[in-house]
Amino acid sequence: MFTGIIEKVIRIGRIKREGKSASIHLQLSFDVKESASIAVNGVCLTVESISGRTSILRAVEETLRKTNLSQIRSGDWVNIERALRVGDSINGHFVYGHIDGMGKLLDIKKEPQSTRLRIGYPAELSRFIARKGSIAIDGISLTVVEVSPSEFLVVVIPYTMENTNLKYKKRGEMLNIEIDPIARYIEKFKEAINE
Repeated sequence: MFTGIIEKVIRIGRIKREGKSASIHLQLSFDVKESASIAVNGVCLTVESISGRTSILRAVEETLRKTNLSQIRSGDWVNIERALRVGDSINGHFVYGHIDGMGKLLDIKKEPQSTRLRIGYPAELSRFIARKGSIAIDGISLTVVEVSPSEFLVVVIPYTMENTNLKYKKRGEMLNIEIDPIARYIEKFKEAINE
């Protein structure tokens, strides 16, 4: 489990396609052990092996199909967060690292003290996205400001823009979306009541 507060933005060292999966090679600036969970662009991955300062994480077929990890290349910037530990402060919201879909960055509008990002999203997520609700975009905990059946708006403060990979994103790029887990459970509860 994660909080959506990005610790580092680093460049992908190497991506090696191996059949239907891929190994992602990262030079992490903190110590990590094999089997540790690391969120890469919000995707929970396991450290498969370590070679010197390089940590090798595995993305399987399902992960590549459902996330923007299938589109990243060596040299691309990704958001990194270590798993939440007991006693850690929760400054964002609970993020599982299980991506619900990808959204398209439709517009970026820079303002004096913020940046407005308009993101198109898959229709099947519409019942989970609410104005003033939490959402994770490439692993970043954000608040939905406006929402319609096909897109939503988030407003990002300068600190977040500067300390995440959002500063490298361009219109048309795909972003990982994880809905607020509370919304998921509320929907499941509603379904059970209506059965």
